[in-house]
Amino acid sequence: MKFCGIDLAVKRPSAVGILEGDIVCVKELISNDEIYEECKNSLVVSIDSPLTYSNGFRNVDREMIRRGYKVLPPSWMKSLVERAITLKNMFKTTVIETHPTSSMKNISLNWKSLANKKDIVDAVLCSLVSLYYYIGKAEEISSIDGKIYILPKEKISITKIGNNCFKISSQSLQVAF
Repeated sequence: MKFCGIDLAVKRPSAVGILEGDIVCVKELISNDEIYEECKNSLVVSIDSPLTYSNGFRNVDREMIRRGYKVLPPSWMKSLVERAITLKNMFKTTVIETHPTSSMKNISLNWKSLANKKDIVDAVLCSLVSLYYYIGKAEEISSIDGKIYILPKEKISITKIGNNCFKISSQSLQVAF
């Protein structure tokens, strides 16, 4: 089983995490075609970007803020949202919206303990959200205009094992595999 998480970017390479078993490896990719090729066989793809347009905060963004998470409105990142929607439409599999900074808060993770670039850790978390969504354990924040999935508040261990590769362990993963 393969799960993909995309920390999408516009002016720099996007970090793409591929989770297979309990190992996530991250690649930095530039084009939508590269990202699609890397993720096309995944059961779930999660993207760190709004997947809908808005002229300000969406109701789902307001719900995130109400719960103590810090998010930006889609109107502040139109190019990113446009790219995310384009990518979403390329896939035939399930594509979900995520917010890795909120997942990081839930699992009390300091990204600097794992990598020199936050994008790399964000991609790891995005791929984990894909798996957690698949096994029904992701936290869903929803409103009439969207759904955002993040990791639940539980102990998740992430250990660097190589160049942009990480080993994951948690109670939910032990049950899943």
